[in-house]
Amino acid sequence: MSKFIHHGEDKKTYVKNMFNDISRRYDLFNTISSFGVDRYWRYSLVKKFNLNQSDYLLDIATGTGDVVFSMYKKFKNRLVGLDIADKMIDLAKLKQVKKGLKDQDISFIQGDGEDLGFSDNSFHGLTISFGFRNLGNYDKGLSEFYRVLKPGGKIAILEFSKPKVGWFIPLFRFYFNRVVPLLGAMLSRKDAFLYLPESVDYFLSREDLSGKMKTIGFKKVEYSDYTFGIATIYTGIKS
Repeated sequence: MSKFIHHGEDKKTYVKNMFNDISRRYDLFNTISSFGVDRYWRYSLVKKFNLNQSDYLLDIATGTGDVVFSMYKKFKNRLVGLDIADKMIDLAKLKQVKKGLKDQDISFIQGDGEDLGFSDNSFHGLTISFGFRNLGNYDKGLSEFYRVLKPGGKIAILEFSKPKVGWFIPLFRFYFNRVVPLLGAMLSRKDAFLYLPESVDYFLSREDLSGKMKTIGFKKVEYSDYTFGIATIYTGIKS
């Protein structure tokens, strides 16, 4: 039986409050709990793009801005990082200042991935890392992503998946369901990291998410698994 709400506005409110509460320990937890592999996953996401300096990219669920900074380092293009949690945005802005990066190249804003305050056909690329699963309405989110992308623009979704490698599954389940919440309790609030494994259990299959992307209108939809299937990157092109 579910301990958490996995759809709708109540879910978004919980997610916003949770990430605000854990924001200061968020980067540390990611590094410790994934043994640093989360950096490889985000690097793999960045490699899915080939951007020009004049291209404009939106990173949704930006957190403390790691994907934005990695994109800028590689392409020197213009970027917007958006997150529903305002304290995450504050930390991303603080990182930006420490890195000496200009506001005209990178901006961070608080906002809702299901109700993007941008005009149609605004961005050449769009990314979301470990945030799609936290949306209240997947179809609404995908529709907004499609709307703000330019024709020919690329989307890349990095998200947790259920591993497929047989011998690895029980090890993953033990670590994800038992160890991760304990680490979360030591570093922050335990319920946030009880939510994490349950949200993955309730999340769409690879085929279901790919199907939703195609239904919205994305073409050339593909997905690739990483690290025994713990993480998956989905890509598509706006027609």
